[in-house]
Amino acid sequence: MHRKLRAGFTLIEMVVVISIILILAAMLLPVFERAVKSAEAVSCLANVRHLALASQLYTDDYDGRLPPALIEIPNSTQKNCWDLLLLPYIGSQQIYLCPADENPTAGPAYTNSVTHSYGINLDVAMIGGYPGASLRSTQIPQPCETILFFDLAQPHSYGWRASWGNLPQYVAARHNQASNFAFCAGNAKRIKPSATLTNTVNLWEP
Repeated sequence: MHRKLRAGFTLIEMVVVISIILILAAMLLPVFERAVKSAEAVSCLANVRHLALASQLYTDDYDGRLPPALIEIPNSTQKNCWDLLLLPYIGSQQIYLCPADENPTAGPAYTNSVTHSYGINLDVAMIGGYPGASLRSTQIPQPCETILFFDLAQPHSYGWRASWGNLPQYVAARHNQASNFAFCAGNAKRIKPSATLTNTVNLWEP
């Protein structure tokens, strides 16, 4: 007499298999999360570098002057934000969005602006607090070490200047306690926000 072959799994076998799958998933999930966060940080770094390169194109077209944080609009109380000024040099609004930014916003209500995750350094792009008053590239002695764009934390904002203080309120450490910064020379790197402004280092003021 032939013994009948058993079809399927017993309940205990099913439980064992499911347990093994859950254990493997628990082991792999942190690895997957780290990979995702690393990819987000790399994509964000590429974004701010792209903004810096677009700024160089703008500077070439405007007699060596960096893009201002805001410009006034004739016969209007509204002002155009830096993101609109650079849009013709970028082409895609996705460049303005950090993949790790869960709540990007546009600028203040008095600005014409697109949704963005980044801010501009007002110490080079809004001198004296005046719209349209940005520095010329020749006025920045160390462009490789002067911040132009950064990961923005403050909602409905467009930039920050060192004299305001409250750096953590404005500069977002979205990437493993670090932020992505683009500099006036077009270079970009990821560093901790606190390292940009210390007793001996100031990467914000030219």
